[in-house]
Amino acid sequence: MKEETREGIKGTIRDVMVSFIIVAAIFLALYAYSGVWPPIVVIESGSMQHGSDSHIGTIDTGDIVVVKKVYSPDDVVSYIEGRIHGYRTYGDYGDVIIYNYQGRSIIHRAIAYLIWDGDHWRVRGVNMSNLPDWLYIDKDQITIYNVSHGPYDTIIIHIDRRHLNPDVVGDEGFITMGDHNLEVYGSTAYDQNGMDGFLPICPKLVDYNMIEGVARGELPWFGAIKLYLTGTNTDEIPPSTNLWLGLSLVTIVAGSFIVDYAIDHRKELLKKIRERKQDHADTDNEEWAYENEEA
Repeated sequence: MKEETREGIKGTIRDVMVSFIIVAAIFLALYAYSGVWPPIVVIESGSMQHGSDSHIGTIDTGDIVVVKKVYSPDDVVSYIEGRIHGYRTYGDYGDVIIYNYQGRSIIHRAIAYLIWDGDHWRVRGVNMSNLPDWLYIDKDQITIYNVSHGPYDTIIIHIDRRHLNPDVVGDEGFITMGDHNLEVYGSTAYDQNGMDGFLPICPKLVDYNMIEGVARGELPWFGAIKLYLTGTNTDEIPPSTNLWLGLSLVTIVAGSFIVDYAIDHRKELLKKIRERKQDHADTDNEEWAYENEEA
């Protein structure tokens, strides 16, 4: 085997090992931050999109988000609580949670945390004697007005026993809803609603034991690679995701070639830089000597 071939193989093995170490270090750092494994999730549907296209700062099909562990229901801020205190994530108020129902992971926004007091549902984080003007609560219904996105500007949650029987749904937990579900299906398209013509995604309140974590951070577009490789919901990937993913991959590949070239030819490049600096220095010296002669 020629020496050049041997060196090329060694270089390839070295590059693969370095890449593996970098990826492993990234995942270990993410795990140390998130406290769950795997620490990231690929968004496989458009249920959290704002509109039909991809936007940085919202959760779109093909995005990757970090899943951060929670240690109690109090670690999750609902939409109602977030709106009262001005806390926003991913383009709207409150936290987006990843929860598991019958083996399926669902990533939706926590809208309200309900607690059954033996007689009616109580909404965590609100002062019933001083409700904000965008919120109405009675024994049968929660109505949230002036929602910030989509054609429907109201969220309506039925909390009478016919809709939310604590013996069926549990005595406390979150009402959850996809941001895009609201836009497409209307004001009552929350996950726990089995009426109004909407099929419930999770026909019980999302309690702490169901929560895998809250969504934190966003790596846009790159999760679409997995969706294409597995053939999962590729028709839901926004057009702009394909565009930006392609441009990002081209930039990464081109950058890798430039870095590799710079490393392999560093001696020649350093020599050219030194020669150029010397040429500039010689030119400056000649100009200085000429000016002194004239003087």
